Amino acid sequence: YCSELHHQNHNEPDYGEYEAQGLGTDVESIKVKNKNLKTEIDNTILKVFLDNPLKSGEKITFDIIFKTYFDNGSLRRRMKTFNAFGYKHYDGVLWYPRISVYDHKFGWTTDQHLGKEFYGDFGTFDVELTFASNFVVEATGALQNKDEVMPDDLREKLDIKNFADKPWNSTPSIITPYDSLDRKTWIYHAENVHDFAFTADPTYRIGEVVWNGISAISLVQEPHASKWQNAASFAADVIKVFSEDIGMYTYNKIIVADARDGM
Repeated sequence: YCSELHHQNHNEPDYGEYEAQGLGTDVESIKVKNKNLKTEIDNTILKVFLDNPLKSGEKITFDIIFKTYFDNGSLRRRMKTFNAFGYKHYDGVLWYPRISVYDHKFGWTTDQHLGKEFYGDFGTFDVELTFASNFVVEATGALQNKDEVMPDDLREKLDIKNFADKPWNSTPSIITPYDSLDRKTWIYHAENVHDFAFTADPTYRIGEVVWNGISAISLVQEPHASKWQNAASFAADVIKVFSEDIGMYTYNKIIVADARDGM
């Protein structure tokens, strides 16, 4: 369906390795109380048949095993990976199966996801992200194990101010050497959010400005750090203006990232 949409719009995309195979998010199984449920897929919509109807006020827990593919084609997607000065860079958004919104006016929302954002609900996320130990990671929500993955001495080495005079696009330094056997797991908790996003890059350097208890964090690839010195303060100013003029920002942080992406 996506291919036909692009064809009709006279916009033939440059497919990535997995996109060319029609691979995006692959749901391998959905279980309730360890029992596999029948499913029926219609392009980007997966219908799940419950053994018993779910009545108003009741709840159910799904155990879902799925795989989502990173790619680097030209499609408007957010599961992205690219070469960042010799290192792998990862952006992860819209990377998991989402429950359709049950709208009070229209019922189940089953519009196809064809080159547009999902109509999604809000919820609580507990997510663990495991990367090689040289990666610098940020994500939605509050980091639960900062002392383990970002101790103060490492944070000091990664501070953007250390790279104010870094020549543009020059080779990044090595702060944490790559070790194929060494991994870090970053643990995040987020409440009442619309989505869960993450970004990871060994060349990220960090800026931070706090306004009214809200952290404005900038993540920049080290070779670009000289031009990103004020990025965190600009983000904090945006939060300040919108909070004072429109409505108070309710989350613990905002992140601006050198990630070749949009929101």
